[in-house]
Amino acid sequence: MKKIILIWLTVTYSLFANEPSVYGAGDLDSSNPYGLTSSEKHILKNSDKVKDLAQGVGSVKIKLNQINENYEGLRSVTEAFGSKIAKIDKKIYDMQEKERAQDQSLVSLQEELGTLKTYVNESRALQDANQEKIKLVLGELSSLIDSINNSYVSKDSFNKLEAQVSALLVVKKAAKISTKSGSILLKEGTKLFNKKSYSEAKIRFSQLVEKNYKPARSNFYLGEIAYFQKSYSKAIEHYKKSISLYDKASYMPTLLYHTGISFSKLKKSVQAKQFFDALKQGYPNSKEAKSLK
Repeated sequence: MKKIILIWLTVTYSLFANEPSVYGAGDLDSSNPYGLTSSEKHILKNSDKVKDLAQGVGSVKIKLNQINENYEGLRSVTEAFGSKIAKIDKKIYDMQEKERAQDQSLVSLQEELGTLKTYVNESRALQDANQEKIKLVLGELSSLIDSINNSYVSKDSFNKLEAQVSALLVVKKAAKISTKSGSILLKEGTKLFNKKSYSEAKIRFSQLVEKNYKPARSNFYLGEIAYFQKSYSKAIEHYKKSISLYDKASYMPTLLYHTGISFSKLKKSVQAKQFFDALKQGYPNSKEAKSLK
């Protein structure tokens, strides 16, 4: 009995050693499956198809990703071109608006130019008409003047007559005011001088000189009147007379200053310098002396 069991074990071992193990049969995950049933074979076949399909799907996904990347790149380029096109459209629009505004300005300028041309032509026509009228009036005035000169007196005679009348009026005024007191004449003369009514003031100061009422002051004012009337030689005469009578008056800085200027106007610089030096030495703090620095 033991001998039979040993033989059976030996045979069984040999069978398992020379043939594939029955324990691996039906393994679908094996790289080389065997012992499959018809259902398992069908499953294995479908599994292979699924793997092939998965591989195909993977390839499609890769291609789809590539297509998406290309699409995104194209979209970026398209958007960039769209932005540039929008900017170009904006520039074109602005240029068109500017051109339209320029056209309107040109129309306005042309209208204004037309108006100005019309105004110039009308003004020129009016000026020509006025020129003719002026010539006519001047001709009539010239004829009238000639008629007056022939019928009445010449211009020179008229000027002499006018001077005589003026002198006569001055004499009459002097005679009229001669009855006034010296203080009143001085007050009136000073007031008229400050108002720059030099002719009227001169009559009163001349009367004061004749009356010998404050002759130094009166000669000073007569010198001032001559100075402001630009009669510089006459001004110097009165200034000299005034300073010879009284050289301590409050108006002395003005007298010296205007005497120097009068000599300068007469192109006598040496005499002018003498009076300017006397002003600076005698009245250094006066505004007249300071103006010479």
